[in-house]
Amino acid sequence: MINVPPRPAPVPATGPGRGGQPVVGEPGPVPVRPRRADGLALLGEFAGSGLDRPVELARRGDGQVVALTELLAHILAAADGTRDVEAIAGRVTAREGRAVSGADVRYLIADRLMPLGLIAAVGGATPNPRAATMFTLAGRRTLLPAPVVARISGVLAVLFRPAAVAGLLAMLVAADIWAFRRHSVADSAAAVLATPTLMLAVVGLALAGALVHECGHAAACRYGGARPGVIGFGMYLVWPAFFTDVTDTYRLSRRGRLRTDLGGIYFNGLYALVLCGALAVSHAEVLVTAIVLTHLDAARQLAPFVRLDGYYIMGDLAGVPDLFSRMVPALRSALPGRGGGTAPAGLTGGTRLTGLTRRARLVVTAWALLAAPAIVVNLVMLLVSVPFVLPRTARAVWAQLEPAGSAIAGGQMLTGAADAAAAVVLALPAAGMLFVLFLLGRAVGRGLVAYRRRRQAPAGEAKNSSTMPSGSRDDRPLP
Repeated sequence: MINVPPRPAPVPATGPGRGGQPVVGEPGPVPVRPRRADGLALLGEFAGSGLDRPVELARRGDGQVVALTELLAHILAAADGTRDVEAIAGRVTAREGRAVSGADVRYLIADRLMPLGLIAAVGGATPNPRAATMFTLAGRRTLLPAPVVARISGVLAVLFRPAAVAGLLAMLVAADIWAFRRHSVADSAAAVLATPTLMLAVVGLALAGALVHECGHAAACRYGGARPGVIGFGMYLVWPAFFTDVTDTYRLSRRGRLRTDLGGIYFNGLYALVLCGALAVSHAEVLVTAIVLTHLDAARQLAPFVRLDGYYIMGDLAGVPDLFSRMVPALRSALPGRGGGTAPAGLTGGTRLTGLTRRARLVVTAWALLAAPAIVVNLVMLLVSVPFVLPRTARAVWAQLEPAGSAIAGGQMLTGAADAAAAVVLALPAAGMLFVLFLLGRAVGRGLVAYRRRRQAPAGEAKNSSTMPSGSRDDRPLP
């Protein structure tokens, strides 16, 4: 089971066709008295940001976070449905300390805020575009609603007090030393592989551990002062995955966001401590395998090249919400004579590496230089191994399904279910390979189409048909 703590990357506050955002259609006329969209929450400044200018955040009712310049945030704050455009301009002028006209406000509402679903439309549906990100969770379903998660996280948040963390981690080290000295990992694994019921027990313990991991993210979020959302499940590529909605941690400091990132791994350790206690009482050797898998899962979560905890840790260290969107620009900036250029359209959506602080550029570039070779190597290995893996997987799955059918026909339902579950587990890696290849082929195809369109475009064609009204601030899209 994969654990993914989704924090949707903020959508930059850009107009249609700017900054790599998709054109979401004409926003329609500006309301006489503009008001914020239903469910919109202003989160304040993005603390610990890696951007070189202040960024304000807003969260829509659907959970998508939007990054705003101060001017746009002031307009949103004033758009409460009681003021017309001129009154909003007057209020914004007082806060900005410089003149902002009604025409400026009208333009920014129509061109920036309404297309992103931040200002309610006069009639019809308000558009709600989402950030285009790589390797995201699909098919999300709620397992525990937000009120239940709030109660659970409120109880567990005490475990993040410094004294509790130090004491529990010391106990974990002592328990691990005892468990691995007194019990054989090899013997436990051999028994599990030879016994279908024990295999089902390990799968059940792994699922429980994944849920505990998510409770760790929620409790850390609550301890820092943010509000955790739902705990649910979905599909990450083709693997089932639990997730916790911790989008509200954008309002926290960098330290608070890092605590939330590490909270799941910390709770993995606490779960292993509980398993060690159960092993001491029951002497059930199956628990040794469960303890090992819990530690391996915690270590795997630190991988920074896919959207696991390690990826979010790197992003928060840099103060950059979506590292993947800046991978190509970072690699280009590392080449001699290519410092900070823009990425090819269609690959990263035109996101720029410029606009980051020096520290953030260094962190993002270092991550990209490590992540790109790792991703390329894995893709090459994937392409090479597919012709060998697929037929072997098909034979292994069939070898598991045959005894499963026989067991079910003979009335041994538990054994049959275990064999069928094993067949599904065997098939998932091959299905994941095929799905990754599909995503890769689709991305390459879209890149080629975008490149062809750019080559065929007239040389004098304007790239941006909209201009800012005279006298207004240049609200360039966030990188």
